[in-house]
Amino acid sequence: MGIGVYSVFLLLAVVFYLERMALLDMAFQGFHILRTGALQIQSGRFGAAGTQVFPWVAQMIGLPLRGVLLSYSLGHVLYYTALFAVVMLGFRQWRWGGIFLLLGTLMTTHTFYWLSEMPQGLAFLAALLAWAHTRQTPRDFRWWEYPLLASAVVTAFYFHPLVLHAFAFCAAYCWLDAYAPRGQKQNYALLAGFFAACFVAKYFVLPLDWYDNMAMERSRAFAELWPHWFDLKSQRDFLRWLQSDYCLLALIVVFNTVYFLWHRRWGLAMLSAFGPVAFVFMVNVPHHSGAPQFYLENLYLPLGIMAAVPWVFGVLPGLLPPERMWMPIAVVLLIGLVRIALAHKTWTVRLQWERDFLQKTAQMEHRKWLIAEQQVPMDTLIMSWGSAFEFLMLSSLASPDSSRCLLIDEDPQRFESSRTHPRLFLGEFKNYPFEALPARYFRPRDTTEYRYWMQ
Repeated sequence: MGIGVYSVFLLLAVVFYLERMALLDMAFQGFHILRTGALQIQSGRFGAAGTQVFPWVAQMIGLPLRGVLLSYSLGHVLYYTALFAVVMLGFRQWRWGGIFLLLGTLMTTHTFYWLSEMPQGLAFLAALLAWAHTRQTPRDFRWWEYPLLASAVVTAFYFHPLVLHAFAFCAAYCWLDAYAPRGQKQNYALLAGFFAACFVAKYFVLPLDWYDNMAMERSRAFAELWPHWFDLKSQRDFLRWLQSDYCLLALIVVFNTVYFLWHRRWGLAMLSAFGPVAFVFMVNVPHHSGAPQFYLENLYLPLGIMAAVPWVFGVLPGLLPPERMWMPIAVVLLIGLVRIALAHKTWTVRLQWERDFLQKTAQMEHRKWLIAEQQVPMDTLIMSWGSAFEFLMLSSLASPDSSRCLLIDEDPQRFESSRTHPRLFLGEFKNYPFEALPARYFRPRDTTEYRYWMQ
């Protein structure tokens, strides 16, 4: 099943590489990898090096822009493939292998195209827990493995703060499972100690960066919005998406809960039901005004492990013999792959609009434009902050000499003081002289000023 799933993912990563790479964060990070020749770690999430190393190596060996973008797209799949191979061939943990595959298909829809550190962190966590399951007690770890174990916990924690909640659910499941060996519970206690140390260090000892500070500010919504937590736009959006893209996830959560209730395993039933619900509130209340589906889906992804762990470790073994457990998992994987493949339409339409706009403006007398969000179909673009990097990437694919400078912004007037500079690439957060761009990939030739789009 793993070979089949990752073969499909590799195929999709090739066919839709521009939908994935000429898009917001990946376009931004790809631009800076090419500009600096170095990895671009954001907000201390150094685990992202596992995927960024692919475009970094590609530009180091001189591949053209298309090759760099393809390597970045494929690298995200190869990262998961390598971890899956470690879980299956190294740790011999086939149940965690099943959970690993479900993490990439049970809830993943738009996050196959909009890429972030969250799914990478969850995959790394699954591999870490598979490693812990190879030891019967903490004493079975060799002395030199403890520093490696601590380093792996730090890496998992720093992929994304919400990875901690995924681990907490898995640990709670093990502790509440009467059939789990005592030594395995001790292994989770050891990991919990490492995670707790990371939490204290990050939030009470080390200074927070701007992104984490913003998340902390959002958490005030819990007090400010009580008792209206149920009547929020984000809650209504989630229920709508639950009926369309995430219905399988909901069915498995309900099935887990009913199974444990039927077998009078009350603790696991409460965890299976209220763990995912509590996590949804943890995401939706701070984002009460709503956000694009792809962004919130990224935050919801720990729900995948909250559904998969009880299903694979508790429910399926109670219903099926081990040699048949693959069957329902295979059905979920197949449905997930079809859903992910169909989800490309949103991102292909977006990509095509940008290509059409480049073509439309290619023969104009003035070719450097500042465009207001009100002048473009934002229901198609969804977000515009990465547009300068996206247009630069797309226009440069034919040749570095064909690089174009265009930018869509909610307030183009804020670039008034810099738009007349003849050799300046305007970006959302910072502007760059043409000389600072890597000439191997981007050589914009237009030295006229930026004009405000009036059509």
